[in-house]
Amino acid sequence: MFTIEAPKRWTNISYANIATTSPAAHRAAAEWSDALARGGAAEFGGDAEQSALLPLRRATARLLACGVEDICVGSSATALMSSIAWAVAPEEGSNVASTQASFPSTVYPWSRVAESFGAEVRLAAHDDDMYTDPSSVMALIDEQTAVIVLSHVEYSNGQRYDLEAFSKAAKEVDALLITDATQSMGMVPIDAPNSGVDAMVASGYKWLRGSFGAAVGYVSPRLRELNPGLVGFRSHVDMWDMRPDRVDLPQDASRFEYTTLHFGAALGLAEAVKELDDFGIDEVWEHDLGLADLIISGARELGFGIASPTNEAERSAIVSLRPPEGVDSDAVAFDLQEGHGIIVSSRSGLIRVSPHIDNVPEDIARLISALGSTLP
Repeated sequence: MFTIEAPKRWTNISYANIATTSPAAHRAAAEWSDALARGGAAEFGGDAEQSALLPLRRATARLLACGVEDICVGSSATALMSSIAWAVAPEEGSNVASTQASFPSTVYPWSRVAESFGAEVRLAAHDDDMYTDPSSVMALIDEQTAVIVLSHVEYSNGQRYDLEAFSKAAKEVDALLITDATQSMGMVPIDAPNSGVDAMVASGYKWLRGSFGAAVGYVSPRLRELNPGLVGFRSHVDMWDMRPDRVDLPQDASRFEYTTLHFGAALGLAEAVKELDDFGIDEVWEHDLGLADLIISGARELGFGIASPTNEAERSAIVSLRPPEGVDSDAVAFDLQEGHGIIVSSRSGLIRVSPHIDNVPEDIARLISALGSTLP
């Protein structure tokens, strides 16, 4: 059991949507904002700005079992993914393989780049439960595949992909494996170097329990040879040596950091990730899956179907429930929030429940009781 010092107005079981922010993250961000309001540059000068992202890089490196040199920070996962996509620039006649179930921001940057360079985007189909057979993705990969782009965990139903298997498939055709870990990082244990991914990005405001305005990326040595697709004054190895006639990029992952961002959000996210590091990601994973098991068993007794994978190889703590015949998922989510103070998500006709370390078994018991009251 984790001890989280936070008053509850709502019972948030929707970390796959917008997380309850870590109190430590909120304090750090608020302290930064207050200091800026007091004194501007006197409170946050050039040296402070240059080093502001180091705490988050260090905490994320610990979480992903990699080096600090492998980590970069951005304002959003989309910005980082876009910069990587333009850096890779798949050539004419090549293809990018992904899934129809992916969150749009995972695929859109690659669609835009493919359009510009004459590449093809191939998307594997899903079934009515939003499940994508991994073999259908594998079937898209051929000698012309330049990139495989996956959500490590699908946002719609919590399906988790075997990164090592896809890394092996990518290497066989000399392709890259790029992943969006927004729905896994902070919940699923990830050993980034040994997973075989070439790059991984994640928003900070979901399972990492930060706020809007900060995201993190892992960039393997292979991709650190590329020029980022987005550059700015932070791109130069010495950001305060502001000559516009050249850009000397850092030799580590920070070459993908390019502009001013919400430093309070980054400092806050660093504190949230440190909490996860201190709790231990294996313990977090065990806790979250235990709560997911309670949701699955309780919902089944009420007649809800389980759209999420439940086998150990593909499951996560995201549980998508299919309501009984004639029951609308939007209406159920609305009633849970307005009538019971319980926050879940309604996605694609499914009720998505995603417990995390701020939740306890009593929260799940309240959810199951409230779900029962929504049924006719």
